[in-house]
Amino acid sequence: MESEMQVLRNGYLTIAVYCVSTALSAVWVTFAFSNISGSTLTFIALLTAYVIFLGAHLMRGGRPFDLLRKHFSEVVILNMLTVAAWYFMFLALQRIEASVESAIYQGCVPIAVLVCGLFAGQASFWSLRTLGCILISLCLFSLVAARIATEGVIAIEMSRLYSGIALAIIAGIAGGVYVYWSAKVVKKTQCKTLDILCNRFYLLIVLTGAVGLSQSLGTTLHAIDLTLLGRLVLLSLVSVVIPVFTLQHAIVVLGAPRVSIIVPSVPALALLVEQSFVGWPSPLVPSLIVATCVAVLFSNAWMSMRPTNHALSSAKP
Repeated sequence: MESEMQVLRNGYLTIAVYCVSTALSAVWVTFAFSNISGSTLTFIALLTAYVIFLGAHLMRGGRPFDLLRKHFSEVVILNMLTVAAWYFMFLALQRIEASVESAIYQGCVPIAVLVCGLFAGQASFWSLRTLGCILISLCLFSLVAARIATEGVIAIEMSRLYSGIALAIIAGIAGGVYVYWSAKVVKKTQCKTLDILCNRFYLLIVLTGAVGLSQSLGTTLHAIDLTLLGRLVLLSLVSVVIPVFTLQHAIVVLGAPRVSIIVPSVPALALLVEQSFVGWPSPLVPSLIVATCVAVLFSNAWMSMRPTNHALSSAKP
């Protein structure tokens, strides 16, 4: 009994690390990396993470390229969805507040997963799950309208605000489709987590590297001192490597339904960090961020009543 309790405590500690690292990294990108090219930021963060994932897979005696060789088309789709989810997420974080971006992202993911399930005939429209997504949609609509109409914690030009909101929505939808598609790939191929992690970032790394070069990435990297480079590597660990591993471990120990009820706290944690450092001038947007978190929580709780491969629908993929 004691060992089981220890395992559960470790599981809850792990998911707590996931939530805190995800929230902190989101706020960090917004306040500390807004002057760096989005392509450069994404390229360095994901390249560092990929090297770590590849090294870990090889050290465990794995064959990281088997998935690409045997299931090329599935991996291509995974890469395309990863580009849309991660690249647009980083771009959005450079334009709007982390708490707003996280709430929009978290809200769009379960909606996208539900739509995929409806089209595939794997979900019923008349269900609590659909009701949860309707509540999320109402909260998201109110949140976006309130953020456009009121001031935020940082001064943002309206054009950047609009683009940031649009990018966050695209990223969240892509993230939801990725959750649905990756679950199908895992079920079909019986691959492991590291197999996915070693094969999903090819296109993103190539694209951000190419875009970065066209934007004078070489000059940008030349201008980056060792301190900033160290911060970028640390960002990769905090925003990619640690969340991915801690989330997966928590799912194994606690189960997807339990984890899915905890992860909606990420936007709320990002909001707390923002309030501590800057503070929102109006309580309206923070209240709607919390309302969105609660709606996602209820949606995931209702969805976990009928376990599916997509029970963890709101976590960052």
